[in-house]
Amino acid sequence: MWKPARPLSMSSTDKQTLQAWVRAPSTPQKIVLRSRICLLAHQGLPNQKIASRLGTSRPSVLLWRKRFAQGGVIALEHDAPHGPSAQALNRAQVKALVEATLQRTPAQATHWSTRTLAKE
Repeated sequence: MWKPARPLSMSSTDKQTLQAWVRAPSTPQKIVLRSRICLLAHQGLPNQKIASRLGTSRPSVLLWRKRFAQGGVIALEHDAPHGPSAQALNRAQVKALVEATLQRTPAQATHWSTRTLAKE
């Protein structure tokens, strides 16, 4: 059964901070989007309407509403840590790549591209 989203509760200080971020030309656009999501949620707009109005997805709206509810304004400033890359190279592989790019040129080319180096 569908139920409407509850307005996101926030203090007047939080609201002023988010509004200031939206107005400031130096605020990164990802912070502006997150702030707008929370401000519209505070007004009681449904998640789907927020998503369509801001040109984003409903899961993004849900994510930033949840992060704001859990951590306040500070939670909107930083992305969550994602951990180390699954494709990290060991030292020997890095050394081999550097030596290959500095010492040799690829066959039938003047320089390495990421694709030709990956094939090699």
